[in-house]
Amino acid sequence: MRSSFFGLELARRAMTTHRTNVDVIGHNLANVHTEGYRKQEAVLTPTNPYSLAGTNRLEMGTGVQVQDISRRQSRYLDREIYRRQGESAYWENRGQLLSEIEDILAEPGDSGIGAVMDQFWNCWQDLAAEPDSAAMRTAVIERGQELGDAFRMSTRQLENMMGNLEQTAASRVDRINSILSELQELDERVRTLHASDAIPSDLLDRRDVLVERLGELVDVQVRDTDGGGVRVTVDGIPVLDSYSGRRLEVQAVGAGGGGGEDGAMGFSWAREGDAGDPIEWEPSTVGELGSLVQMRNEDVPRMLSQLRELADGIRDGVNVVHSEGVTLDGDGGGEFFASEAGPGFLQVSEDITSNPKLIAAGGPEGEGDYAIAGDGRNALRLSDLRNDGELVGGSTPGEYLRSLVADLGIRAEQADQQHGNNHVMLSQLLNQRDALTGVSIDEEMTHLIQAQNAFNASARLVRVWDEMLDIVVNGLVR
Repeated sequence: MRSSFFGLELARRAMTTHRTNVDVIGHNLANVHTEGYRKQEAVLTPTNPYSLAGTNRLEMGTGVQVQDISRRQSRYLDREIYRRQGESAYWENRGQLLSEIEDILAEPGDSGIGAVMDQFWNCWQDLAAEPDSAAMRTAVIERGQELGDAFRMSTRQLENMMGNLEQTAASRVDRINSILSELQELDERVRTLHASDAIPSDLLDRRDVLVERLGELVDVQVRDTDGGGVRVTVDGIPVLDSYSGRRLEVQAVGAGGGGGEDGAMGFSWAREGDAGDPIEWEPSTVGELGSLVQMRNEDVPRMLSQLRELADGIRDGVNVVHSEGVTLDGDGGGEFFASEAGPGFLQVSEDITSNPKLIAAGGPEGEGDYAIAGDGRNALRLSDLRNDGELVGGSTPGEYLRSLVADLGIRAEQADQQHGNNHVMLSQLLNQRDALTGVSIDEEMTHLIQAQNAFNASARLVRVWDEMLDIVVNGLVR
């Protein structure tokens, strides 16, 4: 026979259950704008019934209980989002860095190397018309210095960009290690609570947010393990499991350093506590770090090499033709650009800057009366170098520069297009996940009203049982 207080206990349990449901709904509403929060739901189930005395067929329900507080999640969408976030971050950052190189070159434009180079060739053409003009000779020197300054400025800016890329990459390495350290700490707490049959939903949310942030930096893969933990790999290299982790280290940068003889920036994954040999690693084309490293190790050095090749081609070509001419005094021409300036640098010879008469505009030798002041045949030959297809790797200086700029523009356009495509796909995935795991205020308010009415009904049930017991206890006495 059931207790006289059976109904009161059933009503009390119902009130407690619906109050818990209200608490869960309130927690959802409080975190509606919290980054990475996944909607939680109180799973209500009937309590165990009991058989009525004298029968094996009739069972009496005993009320309701909160069996679990579930957390909405889709591991499939999470993994797809990790991948798309990394690809989107890679192409977005790459596009920005390539645009920065375009700004450095300022091509096409009035202040770029191409415009200064055209002015340099034009000055030689003007000098050919007036080879005895001191003003024209001074103009040639000034245009030569401007051309050298243009190459020098672009080279210096690209070298500064390489330094900035190194510093930025090093800061991203620190950020990766910080995320992994926090992930390991969270993973230990999750596994501890999981061992006691607790479900730490908020800790799981935080862990997923950290994995997403890590996925923006590198190509990350995540697999759930027994005991509530996760196993994190980067490009297939295990960097975090249930028992240990790795730290990312930057190898030495510079010629002969750990980064390689070409001065490339290198990385390795080392066990915590220096246990075991580190694993050398090269970032893939996923994540912000990958774009930084590719720009530092490939794109910017290639651009520097191409600019130096262009400058060296102009210097060598001009010096060869200039040496074949004669000065106003009838002497043979020497170097117009100083060869000791070094690869990639154009610097007008100090002898010429101090004495413009040494510009060998006349001649060349063996073509008649070349020693007279009015001869400008060699200046015209120097002007025609702009159309010399052998000057820079089988191309004219202008063609070489335009090819360089066009290749840069194609890569920047590709980066923008790839970022746009990945951004669209990422937005679709995020919308799908938000629809599944996100908190809807309208939906929660509806559930809140339902839970409130259920609580009120349970409270009313307590009053009914109280009145019934009052009749039994006090009414029968009278």
